Amino acid sequence: MEHLFLLILKLLHPGYSNSRMLIFSKALIILCVLVSLPVLSYSGDNDGVVVGSVTLPELVESALSKNQQLISADASAQRYQTRIPLIDNLTEPLLAFYYQGFPVANMSGGTVEKVHQGSAGVATKHTGRSVRGKILTGQDMFENMALWYQYSAEDLRLQMTRQVREAFYRIYFLDRIIKVTQKSLVTLESLTEAGGTQYAVGNIRQKALLNIQKQRYLLTARLLDLEQQRQQWATTLNYLAARSVSAKIVPSIEGGLEYEDLIEPKYSVNNLISGLIHNRPLSKGYQALGARFKVMRGMAQMYFNRDVQTEAMFEADSGFRAMRAEGADFFNKTSADIQITLDNLNSYREQARLYGRVLVPQSRQIYHTNLADFTVGLGNYQETLDSLLDLDRFQVKYFEMLSNYQVDMARLEGLSGMVLNNPEQ
Repeated sequence: MEHLFLLILKLLHPGYSNSRMLIFSKALIILCVLVSLPVLSYSGDNDGVVVGSVTLPELVESALSKNQQLISADASAQRYQTRIPLIDNLTEPLLAFYYQGFPVANMSGGTVEKVHQGSAGVATKHTGRSVRGKILTGQDMFENMALWYQYSAEDLRLQMTRQVREAFYRIYFLDRIIKVTQKSLVTLESLTEAGGTQYAVGNIRQKALLNIQKQRYLLTARLLDLEQQRQQWATTLNYLAARSVSAKIVPSIEGGLEYEDLIEPKYSVNNLISGLIHNRPLSKGYQALGARFKVMRGMAQMYFNRDVQTEAMFEADSGFRAMRAEGADFFNKTSADIQITLDNLNSYREQARLYGRVLVPQSRQIYHTNLADFTVGLGNYQETLDSLLDLDRFQVKYFEMLSNYQVDMARLEGLSGMVLNNPEQ
């Protein structure tokens, strides 16, 4: 349709006809065409089968089943699970500490080191007494360590899903922004040619013609940058989904995605934060690590002689305090990120609605009007150019807000560990 503009502009130029009535008659016909045909449409996917077309669920499934990071994390969790029934076969409780990499000061070869090695005493004692009503064993330590690896693997799967969704939506909306940019360039080329015709007869100044050429160069530079961004996101998404890094990716969403489709989170910020302990796997992982050090302290108290018990309990207490602080910091940082992300989501949703419902339709109408006036010599060349650039800019902002919203919705699910919108998208 953009090429049609050039033909129209030439036909309507006074040099082609001396009849003003004929010119205005043609203008009415053109205006009807402009109203009936979409200019710089921001509709979604094209119809038909597209090479490389892939859906979000397909990519998520591929990532969760084939990504090597997840396979490695699952293997680490399984390794500790297999150690649990073996650890209690150790005849010396001290070995359970070394087997876990637990540093106990002043211990060497199962003896308490003193000033003279010859006077060293045995580090451990044989007792059946319980601590707080429970007989503690090396198995208790390994069970908690195994839980840490299990929860870490679960959290990695959660974050992998988030990363796949982020890359998917970035590419999907970059494709739409690229399409808008390409259409704007075609229209600018038509306006440049039409401007050259009007410049030849003295209707516009050379400065206006140079300005539109400059805008073409700027849009060309933007297009190159967008295509580079898309390539980077496509490579990242292929890696996450364990595909060939050069595989073609064309994100597919049935029916497209517009501002009307944005789904608000089902839970308040207080619900999301209070549920972190139960819903976010890594939160439970920090609890398991803390419990591991508690068991170590109990074992040191139960099995070690007084000469080494103090050092062993100090190590366990220090480890517990460190894990408790790390867990608290993780909770606080995640809570702050949840609040920030929810605030961003509200802003992105309102901006998407503003651009989609008001600014884009209005700017399109203004552009159509200015173009129709310009074709019959009634409008200003600069006004026509400005309205086209406004339409281009508002459409880009519209897609950016939609993209930011979907990316932050995925991020919020990764932070909270909860499904907050349509799982199919």
